[in-house]
Amino acid sequence: MHMKNLNLSNKNNATKVISSLIYCGLVSGYQGDGNTATPQNAAEAVSAALGRKVLPGVCVYHTDWGCPSGGEPVGAYRAEGTPEEILSEAEKLRKDLRQTTLSVGLPGVGEATIGFEAYAHCSLLEAGAKWQEAAARCMQEKGVYVSCGMAEEGNHIVISAEANPAFVQDLNTWKEIVKQICVEIGADEPTFNEVGFNYLKDAE
Repeated sequence: MHMKNLNLSNKNNATKVISSLIYCGLVSGYQGDGNTATPQNAAEAVSAALGRKVLPGVCVYHTDWGCPSGGEPVGAYRAEGTPEEILSEAEKLRKDLRQTTLSVGLPGVGEATIGFEAYAHCSLLEAGAKWQEAAARCMQEKGVYVSCGMAEEGNHIVISAEANPAFVQDLNTWKEIVKQICVEIGADEPTFNEVGFNYLKDAE
């Protein structure tokens, strides 16, 4: 799957008003089950820093990499504005909450990749635990682990992620794994879209 690089120098990209779901944690580094935050107090902390409503959420990655069972508690919010406004706000939030990194998927801006969104109808931590188990099994079978973010939005759980170009070379395999996991955990069929991957981090 061939994709081009995207950037803010394109006037249409720089001025377009878009929406992006962003996940921000509280704990610097991975602390596994020693992380005592909950999705609710993570959302409250991110909301206080951001100044608006934030959804309780989790970021789900492999437990071998320090993720608590069910996911790392985070606050999730839908950012709206121009790409520059969204990235500026996300970078300020990252620094305020002392996060080492924060990834932001934006249509038309960033390193070209694909993202997805799907919906599940169970509890947040149940969905996170099911995803962890299925993703770990898929990694053993196909050599690719698909991490994701989840948030409580209305009467469902929204699940989303972007394929990190630094780690995912085969986007077709990544998509197939996402589809397989969504089936296994009872989520709705995922919707895929082309996005730009923006990796905010401290200067080296």
